[in-house]
Amino acid sequence: MSGGREGAQGPVCARCPRALGRSCCEVAPGEALATLTRADVARIAAHTGLAARRFVEAEGLDEEGAAAYEASRPLFRGYFRKGPVRLTLQQRPQPGGRSACVFHREGAGCALPAQVRPIACRLYPFEQFVDGAWGVMPGRYGSLEAARAGGSACLAVEEGPETEELTALLAVFHTTREALEALGAELAREAEAHGRG
Repeated sequence: MSGGREGAQGPVCARCPRALGRSCCEVAPGEALATLTRADVARIAAHTGLAARRFVEAEGLDEEGAAAYEASRPLFRGYFRKGPVRLTLQQRPQPGGRSACVFHREGAGCALPAQVRPIACRLYPFEQFVDGAWGVMPGRYGSLEAARAGGSACLAVEEGPETEELTALLAVFHTTREALEALGAELAREAEAHGRG
């Protein structure tokens, strides 16, 4: 989600790479970035003037992998109707064997305005589970040292309340449950349209 909790050292998303060694815009070898819909690609292309080939990567999955992806992510149901190809943001190499999103700027974060970013990026770290409930994608490690070692942590989750109460984490990102649900509904519509081609 755009925004971030203001603390003594600044917004949580701005502090995340310093505290954890990388942000959600940076991935380890073999990891992929956010899933894109055709609507995400169109928004980014219109804003940047870039051809899709400059920022989109196509990842082929097998039929079982595509079915499992949709089954575990209800907001993406219908995404693979035309075939088991997942569109993701391209990565560029970083020091230490990591990669970062092509729109990630070291020390500054995403170069795209919030309303242009992929909806999956705008939703992170929140997700809708199979039962329809909302929660957070990354788990809590319990300490910054363990989170750094784990590699897939979110500083907001680590610093958030022990109960992982959704309302408290929404406040960290300066958003509401209603806004989260509206964004989720938008993603579900775009994923369904993506699958129709």
